[in-house]
Amino acid sequence: MSNIIRPTFGQPRKPARADDDRVEVTTQRVYGEAGDHRVCLVRDDEAPEGDVYKVVVGRLAGQEVSTVAILPATPEGEIDAEVVALAILRTLSLIDEDDEDPDSA
Repeated sequence: MSNIIRPTFGQPRKPARADDDRVEVTTQRVYGEAGDHRVCLVRDDEAPEGDVYKVVVGRLAGQEVSTVAILPATPEGEIDAEVVALAILRTLSLIDEDDEDPDSA
């Protein structure tokens, strides 16, 4: 996935996991739901980048999520993750509002 916000933390990028490699993670925080999506924060201690926070988005009806941002598991990284998550949640809510209003272009 090349569309992930992914700082390098000053190190060269490690090989990515194959798309069919799924991992089980525990949600640390749910930021909210908009439309048919949920935005959450997870912590991944076994990521190729090391111990990181991931902002993930998934459908309410499913169990799979997509990572949209990866940040270091530091207090600063957690703050940045919160900013990213809230921006994504707001964007999803605006899209949902536009879908409900057929008169808008």
